[in-house]
Amino acid sequence: MAHRQDNQLLYSSPILLFGAAPIAGSLLSCLDHCQNWPVLAADGGLRTALSCGLRPQAVIGDMDSANDLDQLPDDIRQIKLSGQDDTDFEKSLGVISAPLIIGIGFLDGRFDHSLAALDALARLPHDRPVLLVGGDDVLLRLRGDFEMTLPLASRFSVWPLGRQHFLRSHGLEWPLDDVTMALGKRTGTSNRVIGKPVSITAGAGDGYVVMAPFTAFDVMLDAAMAIADLPA
Repeated sequence: MAHRQDNQLLYSSPILLFGAAPIAGSLLSCLDHCQNWPVLAADGGLRTALSCGLRPQAVIGDMDSANDLDQLPDDIRQIKLSGQDDTDFEKSLGVISAPLIIGIGFLDGRFDHSLAALDALARLPHDRPVLLVGGDDVLLRLRGDFEMTLPLASRFSVWPLGRQHFLRSHGLEWPLDDVTMALGKRTGTSNRVIGKPVSITAGAGDGYVVMAPFTAFDVMLDAAMAIADLPA
């Protein structure tokens, strides 16, 4: 249930946030895990949500992509936020307070939009996890420690959202022990799982994302729920 405070949307449960990028049919399967969670849309993500048969509680953004807003039912709230210095995804993150945000329609399609989504994650001032789901990948933004179990030989990437130090890791072919990552200096794409579970002990830093194949959605969701201190 949402509590409204000015333009703020406050939730005690995870929420689904839809973006405007095209979504693969395989993504629809992940919605089965999220049927009872509130749905929101970032501007043109309104079309994406409706095409999935989902009715958003609110649409957020500068409204330059959402169509037929005057025909929306009154119970779908419209939060119009002008300005070109931030994206509709970043605008949405700024008004949503939830223990976990699951974004669909932000990773596929135009690569510049995916880069903008990563930039928005890097700007977040809070520690709450954000899970982005694409047709090929699932990506979790977090601060602090991480643990989940993946099949051996799975692809697993770690990407710093600024500068991030790692104390140690377990289960990765290329360990993160006493490693500092920073954009333009060192990143951790295309690592490989060689043990169970995969665990990361993080030091000081700006946060990071972990990325795995879409087939890992279930276990990545469980990891995100644990970080958010929510029941699986």
